[in-house]
Amino acid sequence: MSEPIRYDQLHEPLDDEERKLMDPEFWDWDNPLEVVVAENPLALLPINLTYEEHHLIAQRARAEGLSAHAFIKRAALASAQAD
Repeated sequence: MSEPIRYDQLHEPLDDEERKLMDPEFWDWDNPLEVVVAENPLALLPINLTYEEHHLIAQRARAEGLSAHAFIKRAALASAQAD
């Protein structure tokens, strides 16, 4: 016989509504919802740049045929992967 499935909470419920939503006894097991999960979800990282910083980055990016976003991403990944 298999062990029962545990549904551990990551945090305490904030209110009664959340407490009910977190309780498996209230879940509609007969009518599950189907969802599409992104294969590779993205993270957005907003950064603040001065006009001068952006201008400098954009100039260099254009010189390399890249958008400022692609240039920053490439530079950040290269730095992170360097040993």
